[in-house]
Amino acid sequence: MPQEMAFPLDVDREYSKTIDFLYSFDRFGILLGLDNISSLLAAIGNPQNNFKSIHVAGSNGKGSTSAFIDAILGLSGYSTALYTSPHLNDFRERIRISGKLISKEELIKATRKIKPVYDRKRTTFFEYTTAIAFDRIAAAKPDLAVIEVGLGGRLDATNTITPLVSVITDISREHEDYLGHGIKAIATEKAGIIKSGVPVITGASRHKARDVILAIAHSLNATVFEFGRTFRGIRKTLDTFDYESRDMSIKGLRLAMTGAHQMKNASLAIRTAEELINMGYVIPEAAIREGISTTQFQGRFELLRESPDVIIDGAHTPEGMRLLKSSLKKLYPYQQPLLLLGILKDKNVETLVRTIAPIARKAVCVAPHSDRSLDPESLCKLVRDSGTPAFPMDSIESGFSALLEKAGRNDVIVAAGSLYMIGPVRRACGKKDE
Repeated sequence: MPQEMAFPLDVDREYSKTIDFLYSFDRFGILLGLDNISSLLAAIGNPQNNFKSIHVAGSNGKGSTSAFIDAILGLSGYSTALYTSPHLNDFRERIRISGKLISKEELIKATRKIKPVYDRKRTTFFEYTTAIAFDRIAAAKPDLAVIEVGLGGRLDATNTITPLVSVITDISREHEDYLGHGIKAIATEKAGIIKSGVPVITGASRHKARDVILAIAHSLNATVFEFGRTFRGIRKTLDTFDYESRDMSIKGLRLAMTGAHQMKNASLAIRTAEELINMGYVIPEAAIREGISTTQFQGRFELLRESPDVIIDGAHTPEGMRLLKSSLKKLYPYQQPLLLLGILKDKNVETLVRTIAPIARKAVCVAPHSDRSLDPESLCKLVRDSGTPAFPMDSIESGFSALLEKAGRNDVIVAAGSLYMIGPVRRACGKKDE
């Protein structure tokens, strides 16, 4: 197994070189499969076997659900690790140890450790970064790690762990070039994280997705707990709800995150906590309450400023866009939003546009910061076909500025369509990077 190396004194310069090196792997694109990552992890001592984990997959809500779980565990006194993707501003956002980003030194150290053993012709960006994450998490020795799936589940690089609990949030059509066409095919990939005898917490509501999850879980003797059936959230107001299951009842939970779907994500996190309690972990009700009431996840119906209100939401799946539309109608029933829209071309673009464009007064179309972005002119045509005036701009920043100049104090500007929109819009509103 390779030895860790000392890093130079000029950490910032070496960190910049490290990030450039990692991004050089983008040339391989997305290659699903476990052979490469399994070999890479074996070469560095299989760190994924040295920490206990919760694995979270799904089309919508897996980031928020992971954040809720991490917060509840931390407030219960446990040391935690959280691995998520993508990041908004700093690569290190992907790997958090007890709520804090790993240091630049730690990232440099792990990258150097893996360099002698990675396959230069096949290793992808996500495989290398997952190896970094698992190496640093193992070194930190947390009580529990929350690991979010990158893409799909069955063939995702994170599916090399054997977790204490598997969580599958709601499932919708997404990444069909990689995961197959239709809900059944996508659910099969998501349900690929289910392990023999490992309990499954799920919020999958569509009957085709539910049938797949239940069948795979049954074949692996994994008990399934379903939102709306074996546990539920009961909405009381826009930001409060009650949680109910066979063994737990918590009244008057308050959400920090706006959006109708966050009650469901929070309920999945609470049911995960219940399962951990059944395994002997001590998780007080007070920790659950505080975890739900304080967790905020950047870019999930996040209000960035007021008068005019500016909301950023990373909705990039049909279901995510429908949830965004529903939340806007509830919170802004009398306003037609001004829309800043950017979408990647490998998404279900036409459905996303048909969902959100008709409620907007007008749209500015931009290209998210990705080589997979749909060009603004093509996006504008789809928006106009939905009956909404649309105009292309050459950057997220210029598009946002144009909308802000036109907006009145009572308007609402909504930026959506891609997670890659979040960082630039937050910075344009004066929000500091972590």
